Amino acid sequence: MIELIVFCIVAISVIAALFFAWYFYQEARDKERMFLIEQGEKFEDILRVQKENRFKFIFPWLNLGIVTLCLSISFLIIAFIIRWLDNDQELFKGFLITFVIGICLTVSLFIIHFISKKKKS
Repeated sequence: MIELIVFCIVAISVIAALFFAWYFYQEARDKERMFLIEQGEKFEDILRVQKENRFKFIFPWLNLGIVTLCLSISFLIIAFIIRWLDNDQELFKGFLITFVIGICLTVSLFIIHFISKKKKS
C-alpha cells in the first residue's frame, strides 16, 4: 500500500512539474509577444520569426534502441549464469521480450537513421 502511495505522489509531482514548466514557458512567450507588439512590430511578423526560430526536439530513438539492445544482452548473460547455476528457465521470458524489442527497435532505427541521412544530402 505504501508503494502505491509513493508512486502516486511521484506521478502527481512529475505531472505538476511538466504542467508548470509548460505554463511558465507560455506565459514568458506571451509577455515577449506583448512587448514586441508594444514596440510596434506586426503580429504576423512576430509569429513568422518565432516559427522560423522554433527549437525542434528530436528524440534520440537510435540511442534508445542501442540501450535496449545492451540491456537485453545483459539480461541474456544474467539468465545464462543463473540457469547454469540454478537450472531455472523462467528468466528467459524477460530476456526474450527485451531482446526482441531491442533488436527490432535498433534495426528499424538504423534504417530510419540512414534514410533521414540520405534525405538531408
